[in-house]
Amino acid sequence: MVEEKAPPPSQRSVPASARAPFSQRSGPLSQRAPSSQLTESERAPGRGKYDRTRSPDERQKDQLRRLLDAAGHVFAEMGWADATVEAIVNRAGMSRRTFYEHFDDLKHCLLILHQKVSKVSFRAVEAQVNAQTVPADMLKMGITAFLGGIAMFPHMARVMFRVVRAAGPEFETIHEQMMARFAKLVFDGVQKGYDSGKAKRPPDELRVFALVSGMEAVAMRYVQRGEEGKALEAADVLIDMVQKTFS
Repeated sequence: MVEEKAPPPSQRSVPASARAPFSQRSGPLSQRAPSSQLTESERAPGRGKYDRTRSPDERQKDQLRRLLDAAGHVFAEMGWADATVEAIVNRAGMSRRTFYEHFDDLKHCLLILHQKVSKVSFRAVEAQVNAQTVPADMLKMGITAFLGGIAMFPHMARVMFRVVRAAGPEFETIHEQMMARFAKLVFDGVQKGYDSGKAKRPPDELRVFALVSGMEAVAMRYVQRGEEGKALEAADVLIDMVQKTFS
């Protein structure tokens, strides 16, 4: 790939599609306005109450969104061992009965959260990559979107890179599937660079696996240190790592 220098992290903005990888309508609870500043239609109806102007399907979707949003914060703040259904429903302003209408138990809730965040996060990165035509730009925007999601949603990053590892072996399989999708995205990007003459070495599974594993390790480093907001500063290093591997 062409070794073009990316702008320093201080000058690099987070791609729009990476700014809202989970709650499209109103963002995480921690970023919303205080309840006193919300309009009547934006306030949670509270336990045992619901908005009668919405259809049953709309209410179900809103309940699920609110529960998963609350679960993301609870898991991130309390960890898997200490998280409880009560903590989630208290944060969501909903009842235990509503929780069990959507999930079998706490582990099922984490599983659904992991699946949804993985899917939307991958699509955010994929959209940035596919919007580019030059291989070097595909690499830069993909890595920026990946790190930008961590920086913008630190609580979800803690869930995805730390909490799920303590929840059981079934989550490891799901996590590996997610990383395999990212690996294919890198593989295809390098292949495009090689086909266009920008990369001198064709992609191979082992090198791509090592690179994607390295990116994950860098993300985990920021999560473990509680420095998710600084994740974008690693963009230049990761871009250089990929370029030097195949150029």
